[in-house]
Amino acid sequence: MLEFPVVSVLLLGPVNVSGPGDARADQFGSPRLRCLLAALASRANATADADWLAEILWGDRSPTNPESALHNLVFRLRAQLRERGVAEQLKVVTAAPGYSLLVDRSEIDMLAYADRFHEGCAVADTDPDAAIALFDTAEALWRGRPFGEFADEPWVRGEVEALEEMRVRIAEATADALLRSGRPADAASRLEAAAVEYPYRESVHLRRMHGFWQADRPADALEVYRHLRTRLSTDLGTEPAARLADLHERILSGERSPEPVRPRKEQPPARSEVPPPSSSPTQDGDGPLLGRGRELADLAARLRPGTVVTVVGPGGVGKTALVREHVHGRDSTWTAELSGVQSPADVVHSVVSATGSSPRRDLADLDALIESLSPRTGLLVLDNCEHVVDAAAELASAVTSRCPRMAVVATSRVPLGLANEEVSVLEPLTVPAPKASHQEIASTPSVRLFCARARARDNRFALTEDNGDAVAEICRRLDGLPLGVELAATKARAIAPGALVDRLQWRFRILHSSRGHDPRHRSLHALVDWSYTLLSDAGRALFDVLAVFPARFDLDDAEALADLSGVLPGHEVAETISELVDASMLTPDAAGYRMLETLRAFGLRQLDDQDRRMAARSAHARLIADRIAPLGRDLYGPGHVAAAGLIAARLDDVRQAVDHACEADPALGEQLLPGVIPFLELTMSTEATSWSRRLREAAARLPDGEVTQMPAAWAVAAAGARFDGDLPAALDCARSGLACDPDPVVEVYLRMMLVEVGLFQGDLDVSATLAREFRAAATAAGMVGAGRMADLCGQLMNAYRGDGRAAHRASLRVAELCTAAGERVVDGWAKYGAGECILDIDPVTAGTLLDEAIAVAEQTGDRYLMGVALVSRASIEARSGTPEVAARLFTDVLNHWRDAGNWTHQWVSLRTVVDVLLQLDRLEPAAELLGAMYRADEITGAGAYGTDAQRLDAAHRQLRERLGEETVDELMVRGAELPRADVVAAALAALSAG
Repeated sequence: MLEFPVVSVLLLGPVNVSGPGDARADQFGSPRLRCLLAALASRANATADADWLAEILWGDRSPTNPESALHNLVFRLRAQLRERGVAEQLKVVTAAPGYSLLVDRSEIDMLAYADRFHEGCAVADTDPDAAIALFDTAEALWRGRPFGEFADEPWVRGEVEALEEMRVRIAEATADALLRSGRPADAASRLEAAAVEYPYRESVHLRRMHGFWQADRPADALEVYRHLRTRLSTDLGTEPAARLADLHERILSGERSPEPVRPRKEQPPARSEVPPPSSSPTQDGDGPLLGRGRELADLAARLRPGTVVTVVGPGGVGKTALVREHVHGRDSTWTAELSGVQSPADVVHSVVSATGSSPRRDLADLDALIESLSPRTGLLVLDNCEHVVDAAAELASAVTSRCPRMAVVATSRVPLGLANEEVSVLEPLTVPAPKASHQEIASTPSVRLFCARARARDNRFALTEDNGDAVAEICRRLDGLPLGVELAATKARAIAPGALVDRLQWRFRILHSSRGHDPRHRSLHALVDWSYTLLSDAGRALFDVLAVFPARFDLDDAEALADLSGVLPGHEVAETISELVDASMLTPDAAGYRMLETLRAFGLRQLDDQDRRMAARSAHARLIADRIAPLGRDLYGPGHVAAAGLIAARLDDVRQAVDHACEADPALGEQLLPGVIPFLELTMSTEATSWSRRLREAAARLPDGEVTQMPAAWAVAAAGARFDGDLPAALDCARSGLACDPDPVVEVYLRMMLVEVGLFQGDLDVSATLAREFRAAATAAGMVGAGRMADLCGQLMNAYRGDGRAAHRASLRVAELCTAAGERVVDGWAKYGAGECILDIDPVTAGTLLDEAIAVAEQTGDRYLMGVALVSRASIEARSGTPEVAARLFTDVLNHWRDAGNWTHQWVSLRTVVDVLLQLDRLEPAAELLGAMYRADEITGAGAYGTDAQRLDAAHRQLRERLGEETVDELMVRGAELPRADVVAAALAALSAG
């Protein structure tokens, strides 16, 4: 099990923060700061929406600028956490559209409390003493009413009630474990306080009666019943439930109490063995996952930091369901669904998406992911690995060896083959033994699953003496495979179990005659195949083609794919989808529909020849291209954030479409790429720029005469080179794209790239001309927001020429227009521009505007804007504030650009770091960094100019005066020879020194 350190955030009582090894008595922060901490902790490792936080903090008394006020409050919270010495354990990060508290669950008493409860429940049957210890540890965390002064606030009332309910359940579970361990008197006394607090809770009184009865104190047990009956009759006018009345009669009759159910220490029973019925008052503890209590406990026991646990078993045995049940309700877990991954190379990208990582652009994909995950604590789930097992194994090995607080659980039909791997073989559910009694049949997990699913379809279904043998035979013939049992149960509404056995008989016999396959696979395949044949012709045709979706899809997607593939007219799809759902061949959820991986694999096999499968993949790729290509027009418009969000939500589909385009149709990939541009501008995605490279390589492989013009691919490549710090390459790519006669949207983006390169290179006259061309292209394309971005570029050039005041006023006018038009992304850039223009003229006003820009970037998820605004904000401290504060801010800046892999802006930021180090008298690191800066200017083509160049020259002179010319030259040569990653590492070390 994962070990828990001492908690840092105290919510089970007055809200407080304890320092390392210190259960602090002094109160943490102001009431509003405690409220913010409690709200973030209540949604730990998830995003707390900024609007929700503002409503909680201020209600109807909202400040004039709640975004800025919230940003400042978060800044204060981070500072106070640093003072308490827990900033490393409690990371408050920006996460659009709000903030997130990244923390190990064990650092928050509320979450540690819940985890101890669940862990105790998982081992209660096999090791009640261990369960009691876990429950006692949880109870020790309880200090009073949860959330203290905020307990009655509407935003947390439900959480408080849930925790109070959990406390009663812990008391009940402790009593159950005490009964199992042969301590009935302790069980009864443990519930004494709960009986007073919850006088009408019959489950508490039932357990007390059992405790007294098993402790040979029947009089006390009868007194519990008498007292409860009196209270219920007097206060509520009711009688105790039948189970209490029955127990009361048994005790009155003088019946001896049963022996407690002892924990089982032997090996798990054979599949035909029926466990004895329990005399414990507890209900079935399996919850929604029937028959898997032992397996869940085993999985929880195996998982610890640095381990890989692979759940192995045949298709349909419930590997995914088991792991989902384990992680349900737990924070700090990230699930990468690999079933939709076509290429091993995409395994890393899938995990990047699942974990919300921000990998550096200058590292290999896997190394960048590991660096992003290394500070985290938690569990990574790799689901459905068998078709990419080598890539999954490499990733799992890297995570567990280089991320010391991470564990990995994988599901696969085969082990990953790692040295630190623990393989957990998941067997099918237990089936009834031949000639089992009706009671034994009814208690068998596979039969219980069949009955539960059959009743879900038809609440009249019941297991009887007449149909019990047939249900048992169905479960035996399906080898207890949960998916097979569930599919068979869906037929029970129309076909009686006896008739169902007869109809399945011949199909099992035929398919079981094949050789070379696991018999359990054949039995499942038999049932899936039979379910498939029961579909209409339209149902089978639609099922086959829907199998090409790698992830969820909605009805519009299904209709479009059916049309594009020619299998069904779009207007007939809704009715056919209903048929597939009724047959359990599709699973509906809030986001649309999904196909279980076993069923999806079956569907893909039905596309039995290469032409049919290629046609279906082509139709899917055309559908995705049609869906996302128009999103390029949303660049910098009111729909920019939504467009980027759509790409993020459909990354599996986009990856598959790009794979198909690279394999068979680069022109289709070119059609798709413009829609990725809004996503790329907000996220600086390395994966998106890799699509451009792959598509250009695929186009280059086309035979003569089939050369495809790729302006969008060149545009995305230019954007990537701009972020990578290779401005000459960005310039070449942009010019190559313009030479390909791009469509209006792509032309706008290409011309924007030229403007950015010009600004970095310092040629303001050329850049001004390019900005006018950018503006004209945006106007011609009808992209108003992009036109405003062109105007902002022009104002920055005016400011860099020395007309900062006028440029500031013009930028504010752009911000007003953006606010009126709902162009949130450009609004943030306009606020940044307005602040940047007066950075040296009016640093106070500039700081306020930059804070507003940062708030917009947080809400929109604009990592690019966030970075540049942070740089300017830190620069104000470097020039007008204190160097110690500037050093802390630039540490955040350098980490931001490093995580994003944006080397162009990293080098710009490092120029000011030279000044900060000088102010801190850290002269030798400053000289090394100066040498690295001059070398970087030569490589990137983005030399310093204007005031930046003047500051670097002044720093050079000052260093020579203080260290001597020869020493400075040696240090600068040393810095120039450093790899760029080492330059950043050295700068970070120098900023934090002393």
